[in-house]
Amino acid sequence: MVNLKNFHFLFAFVLVVFLSGVTSAEDHTVYVGTEDNPYVFSDANLVISPGDNVTFVWTPGQPHNVAQVESSSSNVYVSNGDIVFFYSGEPEDGATWVLNSSYTQEEGTLYYICEPHAGLQMRGQILIESRPDMTMEFGSFPWLSYLLVFPLIGAIWCFAFRNSPEAHKYIALATTLFTLIISCIVFVRAGSGSGFRLMEEYEWAPNLGVSLLLGVDGISTPLVLLTGIISPLTVVFSWHEKEKPALFFSLLLVMQTALYGVFITLDYFVFYIFWEIVLIPMFFLIAIWGGENRRYASIKFFIYTFTASVIMLVGFMALYFEAGVNSFSMIDIANNSSGFSREFQIWVFAALFIGFAVKIPSVPWHTWLPDAHVQAPTAGSILLAGVMLKMGLYGLMRAALPPLPIGAEFFVPLMVALAIISILYGAVLSLGQTDLKKLVAYSSVSHMGVALLGVATMTELGFAGAVFMMFAHGVLSPAMFMVAGVLLHQLGTREIPKLGGIAQSQPTTTGLFVVIFMGSLGVPGMAVFVSELSVFIAFFESHGYWLLLPIFGMVITAGYHLWALQRAIFGEVNDKVDITKVHEAPWYEMYPMFILIFIATFFGIFPHYLMDPISTASYDILDFMGEV
Repeated sequence: MVNLKNFHFLFAFVLVVFLSGVTSAEDHTVYVGTEDNPYVFSDANLVISPGDNVTFVWTPGQPHNVAQVESSSSNVYVSNGDIVFFYSGEPEDGATWVLNSSYTQEEGTLYYICEPHAGLQMRGQILIESRPDMTMEFGSFPWLSYLLVFPLIGAIWCFAFRNSPEAHKYIALATTLFTLIISCIVFVRAGSGSGFRLMEEYEWAPNLGVSLLLGVDGISTPLVLLTGIISPLTVVFSWHEKEKPALFFSLLLVMQTALYGVFITLDYFVFYIFWEIVLIPMFFLIAIWGGENRRYASIKFFIYTFTASVIMLVGFMALYFEAGVNSFSMIDIANNSSGFSREFQIWVFAALFIGFAVKIPSVPWHTWLPDAHVQAPTAGSILLAGVMLKMGLYGLMRAALPPLPIGAEFFVPLMVALAIISILYGAVLSLGQTDLKKLVAYSSVSHMGVALLGVATMTELGFAGAVFMMFAHGVLSPAMFMVAGVLLHQLGTREIPKLGGIAQSQPTTTGLFVVIFMGSLGVPGMAVFVSELSVFIAFFESHGYWLLLPIFGMVITAGYHLWALQRAIFGEVNDKVDITKVHEAPWYEMYPMFILIFIATFFGIFPHYLMDPISTASYDILDFMGEV
């Protein structure tokens, strides 16, 4: 039998060796004359990095040459001085000339003309500049370390008191509330400043260039805050968990540690470790506390996500070897990535994109999600939809975009296509679902498609809208699963055709349900509306009336939300359910829904508290990529 584990690592080694052999200097081509106009340079305002190669290719039809001049408007040739004179020779037709790379080693601007056609303004320039370094600000107090340490300590204590009937849940609640406070402190102290903030670094394997490098910016702080909010609400909603409660709450805390690790670590190797750790507690939550088909769902979830992680690891190793800095630091690798070739960037970005797209999840790698949601306990669905699905897009923005701008630009059309397909596919399939959980699962595919669309715009507003969508969906999607959980507890079913008439016996709970559904479909005044509006404006500015496709998806979204709401809440009373025995949801189920509604409303009315830091960090990423 083939050892798949060894195969994975053999595949990774071979690919890394291949990619490491690709030249680091980037090649550029400028056409001297074009088919439409023989008296222009095809890329008259070329921007390159120091050491890049430039090849001039003559378009047949006219005799041209390339001669350096002093300025953008000058016809005076540069023959001495600080800038080396470059000259392709006497005018030729159909020639090829390569600019010596020594001319591009230093930052500056090279101006040039075609001698015979200077009077026709046949001129161009080459701007040589290094990408800006990522800025860092180290903190004076280990706030970020606390986020990793305390949930892990809480998990150990929960398991240590496994024989106590009540201690484990109080330990879990106290731990998650404490980390919520720290998350709020991190969010406030990081503010909307530029660069990475509150940084900490602890050596781990210095010979390999691995360190526990922690830091946050405006992209990560909303997700840190989101993790802090969702974790205690998950504990409260699961307050009366009776099956192996100590193990249950321990797994919740281990998962919280891993989620924090993904969002605050800035080392590729450590990032990968936390990424993989997230899989373990979720696997057991589904496999132990899930529904009838929990084994199938948990194995499918693990296979999909683990395989994607291996492909992602290949990309990380390629970045490590090609950067040549003996460091897995995302900052060090990004700051030394200007020499990555086009071919290298395309291949590595493809590997990283696959790894992250499975976790988003984007069509066609989404099929694990509905099964996982349907079979997972409500707590598992809350964490999965609320926080875990955000890992994919966050990883794309944090780990893939900064060092691979050319690769990202190459895959923009594919990202746009997959985003629109995910929006439409998720919306259409939601229409045919009878299980409320499965409906919410497919709606998550649609909502995360909107976030991916924002990233694909490669604009500050699109990035900001994408991260805002991650936060908004992370608040309202858990509330939707809480609705499904309450209905299951009260009526014994999540099947929409079997529900109906609960508004009569549960007026308060029904009110919460209505607000949650309205918020999820994107009514003004709620956080989802702000995110969708931001993404759609950014997409219209970059792709015009292609916007009609995702808009159509949102119309379908509104349709299935209203259909489910009408059937489940206001429909006719089902004869198989004694509605008189149905009562209001208990406090430990109602309060979390109320809190999530409040948060979604607050940031829907005052979006700038999130938008300001997100926009600053988005600008930093785009500036580093050379997109602004």
